[in-house]
Amino acid sequence: MFSGPPPDAYASCRPDRARTPSAARDWCLVAAGFLLAFGLTSAVAVQILLTGHIDLPEWAVRYLPGMKAGFVVAAAALLPAHRWLGYSARELGLAARPRRSFPYGAAGAAAVAYLGMWIGFEVMRLFPSPGFAPDGRTGAGEQLVANLHGALVEEALLLALPMAVMTRLRWSWQAQLAVLTVLRVPFHLYYGYGALALCVIWMAGYVLVYRRTRLVWPFMLAHFVYNSAHADYLPPALRLLLGLAFWIGGVATLVRIVRFVRAAQ
Repeated sequence: MFSGPPPDAYASCRPDRARTPSAARDWCLVAAGFLLAFGLTSAVAVQILLTGHIDLPEWAVRYLPGMKAGFVVAAAALLPAHRWLGYSARELGLAARPRRSFPYGAAGAAAVAYLGMWIGFEVMRLFPSPGFAPDGRTGAGEQLVANLHGALVEEALLLALPMAVMTRLRWSWQAQLAVLTVLRVPFHLYYGYGALALCVIWMAGYVLVYRRTRLVWPFMLAHFVYNSAHADYLPPALRLLLGLAFWIGGVATLVRIVRFVRAAQ
């Protein structure tokens, strides 16, 4: 009597749900994090670009300087990415050490990330700006919260999370650069159309470093230091020294990388 193949004979033909990347769910999480944390600021940036001013309800204007909800959004996005989508702490860039060696370690990674950000902003200043000037200057406390938001929330939601998704899907560095740029441009458009040049250069530096380190902390540090160098809560001399130290560190690290590449050829 023909009994047919054993029950598990066709197991290898069935899709392995544990190994199949759930790209739709992953990208929905990335998109939700972006919209919740940066949707309003993106709308404001576009409005400034097109009209040169902000026309928003008072509650929205009060929310903008600190954008405090972003901290909750970042935590709320990383938790399901880990618990439900199966990303490890290392995949999300939250490990203690870089995945691969990098010149001068995490400090070198932070310095190169800072240098890429600095170059991007300097190039952006070559483009015309909408010339928007906010009414009054925010206090040191609000500046500190906003800069922490930029460092922690932006890098968690717009670097670590999408890079984890794209790494799992084995996307090329060109695709990674394109996605990271698209995520950064909208809420920087208040700088003008030069925001595109800013974000391309800035994210190129990020991709160069992150693909090797898979560590988000250096980028958070670099972002915070750059923003702090233009804030009021640090003495001017300290701001200058911090910026100069990271700039020199970035150049020194890049020189060492170039030497390694040449020696390997």
